[in-house]
Amino acid sequence: MSAPNPNCKVCGGTGAVPEKYEPPHPPHFRRCECVLRLDIIANAEKGLVGLSSAPVIPSSPLMDKENKNLWVTAGEEFLAHLRHVAIRKPITWAFRVNSDAEMVTAWLATVAVSGQEIFDADAYTVSTRYMTLPDMVVPPDLLVVRMGVKVARNAAANEVLAEALQLRMHEGKPTWIWDEPHNPLGPGHLFWSDSLGRILLKWERVQRLESPLKGQPQRPTLPRETKEPRRLTLRRNPLPAELLAPDVTPPETPPETPPDPVAVTPTSAEAPQGRANRKSLRSI
Repeated sequence: MSAPNPNCKVCGGTGAVPEKYEPPHPPHFRRCECVLRLDIIANAEKGLVGLSSAPVIPSSPLMDKENKNLWVTAGEEFLAHLRHVAIRKPITWAFRVNSDAEMVTAWLATVAVSGQEIFDADAYTVSTRYMTLPDMVVPPDLLVVRMGVKVARNAAANEVLAEALQLRMHEGKPTWIWDEPHNPLGPGHLFWSDSLGRILLKWERVQRLESPLKGQPQRPTLPRETKEPRRLTLRRNPLPAELLAPDVTPPETPPETPPDPVAVTPTSAEAPQGRANRKSLRSI
């Protein structure tokens, strides 16, 4: 149990809260929330160091599937989904994340003890923590096998993984296989074999997990400065009046016609002479 909070007002710094009981039953207690939170985080760290610091997500498709065999293909976002499941399980729930390289190392320990010759580039890392492969893969309630860690070739690598999965299935315990999109588990992979393909054929496959960064709120940004539309103003020195005056064309004046000599009315001075002329014309 983790150290309780000495300033906790619920348990008074003891870490235990008494519950109601009836004699002759003995008194019993429950963990205080100040201790329970730390115990849950410690259990997550026990399964994988640094898992408690993974991003927080509101939900996960892996929830309620901790009792099933899964084959998950995802990147680092898988850790956020694993954390989401781990912190919602009891503190007595035992899970562990082991890499494919650790499984081969545990298998090499058995070979080293038997005195057989080892042909592996990682032979110097023979495990002293797990003396046999069952010591590593059998105990946890949920075993998560992370693929893609081992790079050095080993002739028995594919057999080691198939044997580990068969051991888990024999014990009736679930296993999660975690491979990454850039190095998927399939034909041509270091750990792939026909027997492994037959085992995974019956497993549920999860090929997409939402990234924990997708649904997070974005950082607030300052509003952009909006420029006012440019206004057109008249100049201080106005243009000449003839340029500002409207273009009005004056009406055309008809051309002057020369006077008709017959229709010209004689003036008063010319009138007697005109009458005399008319008389002369009559006499002709």
